[in-house]
Amino acid sequence: MKDEYSFSGRATAPGSGRYYAIRMAPPALRNPLALIFEWQWEIQAIYYRCTDPGIALTKLQWYRDELVRALNHQSQHPLLTLLAEMAQSHQLPAQPFLDMADAVEMEIRGIIPKDISALKADGQLGSGNLLQLMTRIGGGSEQELMCAQQLGAPLRLIEIIRNLGQDLQLGACFLPLELMEQHNLQPTQLAEPEHQKALHTLLAELAAQAKRWHTSALNGLSGHKHPALIPALALAASHNSLLSELDKADFTVLTQRTSLTPLRKLWISWRTYRQYR
Repeated sequence: MKDEYSFSGRATAPGSGRYYAIRMAPPALRNPLALIFEWQWEIQAIYYRCTDPGIALTKLQWYRDELVRALNHQSQHPLLTLLAEMAQSHQLPAQPFLDMADAVEMEIRGIIPKDISALKADGQLGSGNLLQLMTRIGGGSEQELMCAQQLGAPLRLIEIIRNLGQDLQLGACFLPLELMEQHNLQPTQLAEPEHQKALHTLLAELAAQAKRWHTSALNGLSGHKHPALIPALALAASHNSLLSELDKADFTVLTQRTSLTPLRKLWISWRTYRQYR
């Protein structure tokens, strides 16, 4: 496997939450897990780097088509060739990868979720399939795969809250329309000083929803040992701790980007490993 696509490569750099989530997995699974993140990194970069939506959608479709070609042994793209080999080795279905691309397409098109239910579905489409694929690599049971899929909703919601300022600069907003209307907010008004109190209340409500989704997903697990889920659980736990830090910072997300320290991420992943191994 090429070094840039291996564990601790560009998508799983040391110090990142993704790095520590994978670090607790068995050594033989670390590079396959890293490839899942590489796919996410590759397609997510289209949203952030292509300013023209038309070009971005064309590029995203190329990656979809190239992935299918790679699965049929017809691609020369180094990442997708490795990804296809790994997917076939671990018997991973193609659809979750394509669903992740669909989630990115919604971002490129600037589609705002209508309500909490739509937001939950969007989170499971993108982040949920990411976590599910990671769990499949570890040989997860149906119950564990369902938990991973459900954890995608709080994962995505926390990222929406944390990245709100960055998304607004890109001309996008992914807060549910129904909730914004309830607080008399419009996407174009979120950065205005007179609307900060209403925005803070809205973000606090969404943070509480993310915590409920996280707790509900974990409550669906029976027993205490779920080694196949550890990378997904570690990443979700890291996001949950990030949410607590956002709360402590009064959701000051328009002008700053809150992050956890590498040591904190290491501690969270190690604690998750100890609890579920």
